[in-house]
Amino acid sequence: MTTIETGAAHAELGAAPGTKDPRSVKRQGVLLAAAGFMIPFITALPFVGGGVTPVTWGEWLFALSTVLLMWSLMWCILLLGWDTRLHFDPHFLLVPAAACAVLLCVFVYLFPEVRLGVLQGWYVVLLFGAGSSSFREVLALNALMAGGYVGTMGILAAQGEPVSWPFEFGIVIPPFLLFTFFCATVLERLRREKSEMKALRNQLSHLARTDQLTDLPNRRHFDEYLQHHSALCSRSGATYAVGLIDIDHFKVINDSSGHGVGDRVLVEVANIIRSQLRQSDLGARLGGDEFAVLMVETNLADAGVVLTRILRSIASHDFSASGFRNRQVTVSIGVADYESEKTPSDVLRRADAELYAAKREGRNRLAVGASRGLPRAQASEELPP
Repeated sequence: MTTIETGAAHAELGAAPGTKDPRSVKRQGVLLAAAGFMIPFITALPFVGGGVTPVTWGEWLFALSTVLLMWSLMWCILLLGWDTRLHFDPHFLLVPAAACAVLLCVFVYLFPEVRLGVLQGWYVVLLFGAGSSSFREVLALNALMAGGYVGTMGILAAQGEPVSWPFEFGIVIPPFLLFTFFCATVLERLRREKSEMKALRNQLSHLARTDQLTDLPNRRHFDEYLQHHSALCSRSGATYAVGLIDIDHFKVINDSSGHGVGDRVLVEVANIIRSQLRQSDLGARLGGDEFAVLMVETNLADAGVVLTRILRSIASHDFSASGFRNRQVTVSIGVADYESEKTPSDVLRRADAELYAAKREGRNRLAVGASRGLPRAQASEELPP
């Protein structure tokens, strides 16, 4: 398993509930827009070429081909990943909306008799950007649609079609621009509200998975990541190690120096643990004075190296800045790996047994296999450099 995969797992578990895959949302949007454009064609089928409407089968087929070609192009952009290069359009809304403007202008050219109805379809197009399109983006799209409409009417006039410019510029264009300006204002407000709700949702998700005192992931986050990572390892054949860290005589610290000092000691211990881990690893506070470390792609020997650094860093750290008069704080650590235990619950039980073995041996030490009668737990001064 790569560091990228484990980082993706971190991001996935840390995402706010209800967050959808952006690419899936883009695909759904394109399919929904394409389906919306197909509705008029299906509805008009009984009236094409029968004299009820001036629409001929040739015009109907040409318009349908244009729609299919345009939305096939939009789908290919997504399929080939070209949308990721459109930095000005991260949600892939502006390009499809511009495509809609082109299609509507084609409809105006082919069916000028129903051009006012075609213009009404633009308001439906704008709804696809609700919550994502900004005021300026909507204004730019409206200008594109209005300019395309005027240009199309100019082409029709040049071809001899009867066009009343006073009617177009006096009755059609001004209300269209006024109403689309109102739409831009409403859509901007929706975008801001959606952005605020997303930020709030992310904040709540962070609070639900983070220990507020130390800013480390909490037990809930650790348990979720442990289960998730175990499932990945069972498929890939990779391994990981879990270390459980417990502050020695923490109750004495609280009783002698006060809970405020105890809290500051917890924060400093958490910072030391965090500083010794890779980005792909996960350090968490399980509660009270107990911490946990999950080290990905790490066997017992390598985990022992990391945990030894943590053990020594804490033992050599001066905690006087926290208000603790004795200055020195030590921890006991137990470690187990997934390769030996095979299930996440077994890993935790074994690491917990090792932790208690370290406590029994005198604290301030790392236990690897001590609970199974293997080499005893070693104190920090006994561990190899």
